[in-house]
Parts: sequence; structure tokens; C-alpha cells
Amino acid sequence: MQTQKIKELYQKKFAKHGHAPESLLWGSRGAAHQRFRQFWNEIDFSNKTVLDVGCGFGELSKFLDKKFINVNYTGIDIVPEFINQAKLLYPHDKFPNRQFLVKDYLSEPISEKYDIVIASGILNSQVPSNVQYRENAIKTLWDISGRVFAFNMLGGHPQPENKAKSNVWYADSFKILNYCATLTNKVVFKSNYHPKDFTIFVYK
Repeated sequence: MQTQKIKELYQKKFAKHGHAPESLLWGSRGAAHQRFRQFWNEIDFSNKTVLDVGCGFGELSKFLDKKFINVNYTGIDIVPEFINQAKLLYPHDKFPNRQFLVKDYLSEPISEKYDIVIASGILNSQVPSNVQYRENAIKTLWDISGRVFAFNMLGGHPQPENKAKSNVWYADSFKILNYCATLTNKVVFKSNYHPKDFTIFVYK
């Protein structure tokens, strides 16, 4: 039910804005790229299989191809309109190392493992049981990562104020970090690039 509400929100944005940052609820392309930069500054994507969860229009894939070699990229999203647009932008005959699929990772189990699993911007929605929802998502994606699961999230420490009627929810970054430390002792935490956003890398 919650996934359906999130999906419908993005579909409404896409119907209004089309292929634009506003459809993805990005403040700007620059803000999204700032978050992408945390991933490629930390991880060597060369010769790796990559799953980009909530890939939107697949923009991360073009940066990975520019900066690394032999990246086998799969992007998934719950919004069919986003996946259709990604396929138009990066057709498989021209970009055989990229594939895009409509898939909900929480309701459709992923049996395959990927060297690197990325989640950028998908853990920001206001939902019932916000902390439990995020912990469940982290554990699910951690389980299918072969080397590292990396994600970003709105929030900080102390926890920023949340508004009841907002579409977004700010996490206490230390609580999320502590949860990740129950999965592995190989954790990298970054929060120096934005006052209300943080990135965590959990390594196998």
C-alpha cells in the first residue's frame, strides 16, 4: 500500500514535469550529483556488477561509464514511466552494459547478488513506522550485495525537525549508523557534504 502511494506521487510529478529533476523530487540536478559523487569517491566500480535501486532515469549509469571501466549496470524502479524514459535515453543496442527493469525490491525478492548495491534518494519518504521501514530496506538490500551496499538518506544528528504533513522524513543519522553496525563492523559514514543528508557504506 505504501509503495503504491509513493509510486503515484512520482507518476503525478512525471505527468506534470516529464524528463526533469522535479519528477524525481530532486531539488536540482546538482544536488543529486553531489550525492552521486559520494559513491564514486568511495567505491571502485570498475569490473563490477551494480544494482541501482530507485534508478529514476538512470542518470547515475552515465557517470559510472565515464569514470570506470566494464561496469555492468542494472537500474530498477517502481515507476514504469521512469524506466521507459531510461530505456529511451540509453537503448540496449547502444548501451549493452545497462539494463532497466520495473521492480519493487520490497515485494519482489531479488535472488541475484550484485557486487555493489546503490540506493540514492529512495529512503526519504514519510511512511508509517519510518525507522522500521528504513531498517527493513537496509537489511533487504544489504543481503543482496556481494561487496558493499551504499545509500544516502535525509537527516542528521541531532535529528532535524519533522513536519507531520511533509512528504519527506529526516532520520537521526546516528541511529541509522548504529543499525548498520549490527550488520557489519565495516561501515563508512559521510555527512560533511550537506547539512541534512548523509551517506553510509556497509561492506561485506
